[in-house]
Amino acid sequence: KNMSLKAYRFSISWSRILPNGTADFTGDDDSGVDGINFEGIKFYNDLIDALISAGIEPFVTLYHWDLPQSLQDRYGGWINSSVIQDFADYARICFHYFGDRVKYWITINEGWTVAIHGYEEGSNAPGLMGEDVGGTGKPYTVGHHLLLAHARAVKVFREEGYSQKFDKHGDRSLIGLSNSGDFRFPLDPANPDDIEAATRAMEFQLGWMTDPIWHGEYPASMRERLGSRLPQFSPKDLKELIGSADFLGLNHYSSAIASKPTSPPTYGGYWAEQYVTLSSIPSWKKTFMGWNIAPEGGREMLLWIDKRYNHPLIFVTENGMAAYEPDMEHSLHDFDRVEYLQGYISGFGEAIARGVNLAGYFAWSLMDNFEWQYGSKRRFGLVHVNYTTLVRTPKASAQWYTENIAHNGEAMLVNDHEFEKN
Repeated sequence: KNMSLKAYRFSISWSRILPNGTADFTGDDDSGVDGINFEGIKFYNDLIDALISAGIEPFVTLYHWDLPQSLQDRYGGWINSSVIQDFADYARICFHYFGDRVKYWITINEGWTVAIHGYEEGSNAPGLMGEDVGGTGKPYTVGHHLLLAHARAVKVFREEGYSQKFDKHGDRSLIGLSNSGDFRFPLDPANPDDIEAATRAMEFQLGWMTDPIWHGEYPASMRERLGSRLPQFSPKDLKELIGSADFLGLNHYSSAIASKPTSPPTYGGYWAEQYVTLSSIPSWKKTFMGWNIAPEGGREMLLWIDKRYNHPLIFVTENGMAAYEPDMEHSLHDFDRVEYLQGYISGFGEAIARGVNLAGYFAWSLMDNFEWQYGSKRRFGLVHVNYTTLVRTPKASAQWYTENIAHNGEAMLVNDHEFEKN
């Protein structure tokens, strides 16, 4: 509230609502409630009510990578198709108890990350290596089930009346999903092979989780290179899937240079299947995660989406950087993050000026948080969190962000005296 935020995006923990992962809830308050943790319901009700009382719009994400352990143990999690209906049943509970106050719903956050980092590279839960690199993970099956789970939840949302449950000034609620999208510039913009490589890389990431919803099929480059390893959609699947998003959430952090490899890859798996060599430009700075900082890529990613999916409604649901913050002094004077935000928000503004239907922006993240396998060693927040005392202290980036919200981003105050580096 002190930062004048107009909206706040948060995720609901599936296991906080359903500790065992499932319940037979049908939408009737008096039946099927066994298995629901009503303390969890109260926690999110209190959060939503507090946001609304502060004049802040809740944007609710149903799944941000925290599958209930019981479902992983019971049937292997996202590898098994049983998860599709279980996710829809969980979504119904959230729609029922929170939908009268939530206008914007996001089903799945970064399905690409779940599939690749969880079931191909083993860096995220459940930590499996892919079958094509000697493990038991099935990333393309997982991606398929994530898409179908999204579609099934949207079916519940629309057909059971939950899209009408939110009724403020005649508005209805909207539902979409958030997908990863890193832009790829061709090494040689005049070389058809490099142009094709750049497009293929983006199709293997954002297109994988987006094309089926807007076009009813996986990207042709994926079908060509993966063959039978990429599952097929049934007519029933497509009926639920096509058009199952009112908006697209874009999580964008970085870009790279793409070119056609000069020799066959010496490794296997997802990255080899793309058949793309990724590189960088020496002048690009890098975040503490080692990711390239290239604001022009944010603009180009939005333009690519706008053209490919026929001018969809878009929200940038994540954009930000981990900075080098070894101590409080570095954290509070995070001018590199100010520069990052200024560059990317300006780039997104240029995309709007060129006709992109971008309706909102969320910096990742408001506060320092648990950064998955990095724990507390990577800080993305605009607000510093002392992990021992939990005291929260706004950084320079939070002050800059607040000022720019007040001006609706028009001024892009970078050189204001409060934010001078010296």
